[in-house]
Amino acid sequence: MKIYVIHVKAAYDREKHMLKQFNEKNINDYKFILDGDIDDISEEKLNRLFTSKEVTATISCAYKHYLAYKEIVENNLKYALILEDDIYLENNFNSIFNKIEEEIKENNLKNYIISLEDSNLRYVKGSERRKKQYLYKNKEGRLTGAYIIDFLAAKNIIDEIEKNKCHLPIDWYHNLCSSKGIISIYWSHPTIAIQGSLMGKTKALIGTKKYGFLRICNFFLQRIYKRILYKCR
Repeated sequence: MKIYVIHVKAAYDREKHMLKQFNEKNINDYKFILDGDIDDISEEKLNRLFTSKEVTATISCAYKHYLAYKEIVENNLKYALILEDDIYLENNFNSIFNKIEEEIKENNLKNYIISLEDSNLRYVKGSERRKKQYLYKNKEGRLTGAYIIDFLAAKNIIDEIEKNKCHLPIDWYHNLCSSKGIISIYWSHPTIAIQGSLMGKTKALIGTKKYGFLRICNFFLQRIYKRILYKCR
Protein backbone atom coordinates (compact mmCIF):
# COMPACT_ATOMS: atom_id res chain seq x y z
CA MET A 1 0.00 0.00 0.00
CA LYS A 2 1.18 3.49 -0.85
CA ILE A 3 2.13 5.86 1.96
CA TYR A 4 2.10 9.64 1.56
CA VAL A 5 4.05 11.70 4.08
CA ILE A 6 2.94 15.30 4.69
CA HIS A 7 6.30 17.02 4.93
CA VAL A 8 7.90 20.47 4.98
CA LYS A 9 10.98 20.46 2.75
CA ALA A 10 13.27 22.19 5.25
CA ALA A 11 12.35 19.88 8.15
CA TYR A 12 15.34 17.56 7.65
CA ASP A 13 15.18 16.11 11.17
CA ARG A 14 11.60 15.01 10.54
CA GLU A 15 12.59 13.40 7.26
CA LYS A 16 15.30 11.40 9.05
CA HIS A 17 12.80 10.42 11.74
CA MET A 18 10.35 9.06 9.16
CA LEU A 19 13.00 7.25 7.12
CA LYS A 20 14.31 5.56 10.26
CA GLN A 21 10.85 4.28 11.11
CA PHE A 22 10.21 3.06 7.57
CA ASN A 23 13.49 1.16 7.63
CA GLU A 24 12.71 -0.41 11.00
CA LYS A 25 9.25 -1.51 9.89
CA ASN A 26 10.34 -2.64 6.43
CA ILE A 27 8.16 -0.03 4.70
CA ASN A 28 9.27 0.75 1.15
CA ASP A 29 6.40 2.22 -0.85
CA TYR A 30 6.19 5.83 0.32
CA LYS A 31 6.34 9.35 -1.08
CA PHE A 32 7.00 12.64 0.68
CA ILE A 33 4.61 15.45 -0.32
CA LEU A 34 7.15 18.22 -0.85
CA ASP A 35 5.06 20.71 -2.80
CA GLY A 36 2.75 23.01 -0.90
CA ASP A 37 5.15 24.76 1.47
CA ILE A 38 4.00 28.27 2.33
CA ASP A 39 6.17 29.84 -0.38
CA ASP A 40 4.87 27.37 -2.99
CA ILE A 41 1.21 28.36 -2.78
CA SER A 42 0.39 31.02 -5.34
CA GLU A 43 -2.37 33.55 -5.00
CA GLU A 44 -4.26 31.69 -7.72
CA LYS A 45 -4.15 28.40 -5.76
CA LEU A 46 -5.12 30.15 -2.54
CA ASN A 47 -8.11 31.89 -4.11
CA ARG A 48 -9.24 28.77 -5.96
CA LEU A 49 -9.13 26.33 -3.04
CA PHE A 50 -9.31 28.33 0.19
CA THR A 51 -11.39 31.12 1.70
CA SER A 52 -8.38 32.54 3.57
CA LYS A 53 -6.83 35.74 2.26
CA GLU A 54 -3.30 34.74 3.27
CA VAL A 55 -1.18 31.60 3.19
CA THR A 56 -0.56 30.23 6.67
CA ALA A 57 1.03 27.06 8.03
CA THR A 58 -2.48 25.65 8.49
CA ILE A 59 -3.32 26.37 4.86
CA SER A 60 -0.05 24.78 3.74
CA CYS A 61 -0.81 21.65 5.75
CA ALA A 62 -4.33 21.37 4.31
CA TYR A 63 -2.99 21.89 0.79
CA LYS A 64 -0.44 19.09 1.23
CA HIS A 65 -3.22 16.71 2.31
CA TYR A 66 -5.21 17.83 -0.74
CA LEU A 67 -2.20 17.05 -2.95
CA ALA A 68 -1.97 13.58 -1.40
CA TYR A 69 -5.64 13.01 -2.29
CA LYS A 70 -4.92 14.12 -5.85
CA GLU A 71 -2.13 11.53 -6.02
CA ILE A 72 -4.50 8.80 -4.83
CA VAL A 73 -7.11 9.68 -7.45
CA GLU A 74 -4.68 10.24 -10.32
CA ASN A 75 -2.96 6.93 -9.61
CA ASN A 76 -6.31 5.13 -9.15
CA LEU A 77 -5.28 3.73 -5.77
CA LYS A 78 -7.82 1.69 -3.83
CA TYR A 79 -6.63 3.36 -0.63
CA ALA A 80 -3.51 4.88 0.90
CA LEU A 81 -1.99 5.72 4.25
CA ILE A 82 -1.43 9.39 5.06
CA LEU A 83 1.20 10.22 7.71
CA GLU A 84 2.33 13.60 8.99
CA ASP A 85 6.09 13.79 9.41
CA ASP A 86 6.13 13.97 13.22
CA ILE A 87 4.25 10.70 13.65
CA TYR A 88 5.55 7.88 15.84
CA LEU A 89 4.42 4.40 14.81
CA GLU A 90 3.77 1.96 17.65
CA ASN A 91 5.68 -1.33 17.92
CA ASN A 92 2.57 -3.27 16.88
CA PHE A 93 1.89 -1.03 13.87
CA ASN A 94 2.48 -3.64 11.15
CA SER A 95 0.48 -6.45 12.76
CA ILE A 96 -2.55 -4.29 13.65
CA PHE A 97 -2.45 -2.53 10.31
CA ASN A 98 -2.67 -5.90 8.53
CA LYS A 99 -5.74 -6.79 10.60
CA ILE A 100 -7.32 -3.44 9.74
CA GLU A 101 -6.76 -4.12 6.04
CA GLU A 102 -8.46 -7.50 6.43
CA GLU A 103 -11.46 -5.90 8.13
CA ILE A 104 -11.75 -3.29 5.37
CA LYS A 105 -11.96 -6.10 2.80
CA GLU A 106 -14.30 -8.28 4.85
CA ASN A 107 -16.78 -5.43 5.35
CA ASN A 108 -16.32 -4.04 1.83
CA LEU A 109 -15.85 -0.53 3.23
CA LYS A 110 -15.98 2.39 0.83
CA ASN A 111 -15.74 6.17 1.06
CA TYR A 112 -13.87 6.19 4.36
CA ILE A 113 -11.20 7.78 6.50
CA ILE A 114 -9.82 5.55 9.26
CA SER A 115 -8.10 7.32 12.15
CA LEU A 116 -5.17 5.31 13.53
CA GLU A 117 -3.80 7.69 16.17
CA ASP A 118 -4.49 8.71 19.74
CA SER A 119 -2.67 12.04 19.62
CA ASN A 120 -5.67 13.82 21.16
CA LEU A 121 -6.24 10.99 23.67
CA ARG A 122 -9.60 9.86 22.35
CA TYR A 123 -10.48 6.18 22.30
CA VAL A 124 -13.30 3.78 21.48
CA LYS A 125 -15.46 3.33 24.57
CA GLY A 126 -15.06 0.05 26.38
CA SER A 127 -18.80 -0.68 26.07
CA GLU A 128 -18.56 -0.44 22.27
CA ARG A 129 -15.50 -2.63 21.80
CA ARG A 130 -15.91 -6.09 20.31
CA LYS A 131 -13.49 -8.99 20.27
CA LYS A 132 -11.46 -9.17 17.05
CA GLN A 133 -13.03 -5.92 15.78
CA TYR A 134 -10.60 -3.13 14.92
CA LEU A 135 -12.76 -0.47 13.22
CA TYR A 136 -15.55 1.60 14.79
CA LYS A 137 -17.63 4.21 13.01
CA ASN A 138 -17.57 7.72 14.45
CA LYS A 139 -18.83 11.17 13.50
CA GLU A 140 -15.42 12.82 13.92
CA GLY A 141 -11.78 12.02 13.31
CA ARG A 142 -8.82 12.13 15.69
CA LEU A 143 -6.56 14.69 13.98
CA THR A 144 -4.66 13.92 10.77
CA GLY A 145 -1.31 12.50 11.87
CA ALA A 146 -2.09 8.97 10.69
CA TYR A 147 -5.11 7.81 8.73
CA ILE A 148 -6.17 5.59 5.87
CA ILE A 149 -8.26 7.13 3.11
CA ASP A 150 -9.74 5.32 0.13
CA PHE A 151 -10.16 6.45 -3.47
CA LEU A 152 -13.80 7.52 -3.13
CA ALA A 153 -13.28 9.59 0.03
CA ALA A 154 -10.23 11.27 -1.54
CA LYS A 155 -12.23 12.11 -4.65
CA ASN A 156 -15.23 13.38 -2.67
CA ILE A 157 -13.06 15.67 -0.52
CA ILE A 158 -11.28 17.00 -3.62
CA ASP A 159 -14.64 17.71 -5.26
CA GLU A 160 -15.94 19.47 -2.14
CA ILE A 161 -12.84 21.66 -1.81
CA GLU A 162 -12.85 22.58 -5.49
CA LYS A 163 -16.56 23.36 -5.39
CA ASN A 164 -16.94 25.19 -2.06
CA LYS A 165 -13.32 25.88 -0.95
CA CYS A 166 -11.70 24.87 2.33
CA HIS A 167 -12.16 27.24 5.28
CA LEU A 168 -10.99 25.02 8.15
CA PRO A 169 -7.89 23.12 9.32
CA ILE A 170 -7.87 19.79 7.49
CA ASP A 171 -8.93 17.69 10.50
CA TRP A 172 -11.92 19.95 11.12
CA TYR A 173 -12.67 19.86 7.40
CA HIS A 174 -12.85 16.05 7.57
CA ASN A 175 -15.38 16.40 10.40
CA LEU A 176 -17.41 18.83 8.32
CA CYS A 177 -17.42 16.43 5.37
CA SER A 178 -18.56 13.66 7.71
CA SER A 179 -21.41 15.80 9.09
CA LYS A 180 -22.55 16.53 5.51
CA GLY A 181 -22.52 12.83 4.59
CA ILE A 182 -19.71 13.31 2.09
CA ILE A 183 -17.42 10.73 3.76
CA SER A 184 -17.52 8.19 6.59
CA ILE A 185 -15.06 8.20 9.49
CA TYR A 186 -13.86 5.22 11.53
CA TRP A 187 -11.56 4.93 14.54
CA SER A 188 -9.16 2.04 14.96
CA HIS A 189 -8.87 0.19 18.24
CA PRO A 190 -6.20 -0.19 19.36
CA THR A 191 -4.51 2.99 18.17
CA ILE A 192 -1.15 2.46 16.49
CA ALA A 193 0.37 5.93 16.04
CA ILE A 194 0.90 9.18 17.92
CA GLN A 195 2.10 12.65 16.89
CA GLY A 196 5.45 13.69 18.33
CA SER A 197 4.52 17.37 18.46
CA LEU A 198 1.54 16.63 20.69
CA MET A 199 3.32 14.32 23.11
CA GLY A 200 6.31 16.66 23.38
CA LYS A 201 8.98 14.68 21.53
CA THR A 202 8.99 16.92 18.45
CA LYS A 203 8.93 20.70 18.15
CA ALA A 204 5.65 21.84 16.65
CA LEU A 205 5.60 23.59 13.26
CA ILE A 206 2.03 24.81 13.80
CA GLY A 207 0.99 26.46 17.06
CA THR A 208 2.90 26.84 20.31
CA LYS A 209 2.69 23.38 21.83
CA LYS A 210 5.12 22.69 24.68
CA TYR A 211 8.17 20.55 24.01
CA GLY A 212 10.50 18.51 26.18
CA PHE A 213 10.72 16.14 29.14
CA LEU A 214 7.98 17.66 31.30
CA ARG A 215 5.52 17.74 28.41
CA ILE A 216 6.32 14.10 27.57
CA CYS A 217 5.76 12.99 31.18
CA ASN A 218 2.53 14.94 31.48
CA PHE A 219 1.22 13.60 28.18
CA PHE A 220 1.86 9.96 29.01
CA LEU A 221 0.31 10.29 32.46
CA GLN A 222 -2.79 11.71 30.78
CA ARG A 223 -2.64 8.90 28.25
CA ILE A 224 -2.73 6.24 30.96
CA TYR A 225 -5.63 7.99 32.70
CA LYS A 226 -7.66 8.46 29.49
CA ARG A 227 -7.16 4.85 28.40
CA ILE A 228 -8.53 3.65 31.74
CA LEU A 229 -11.37 6.18 31.59
CA TYR A 230 -12.50 5.21 28.08
CA LYS A 231 -12.22 1.49 28.88
CA CYS A 232 -14.63 1.95 31.79
CA ARG A 233 -17.21 3.86 29.75
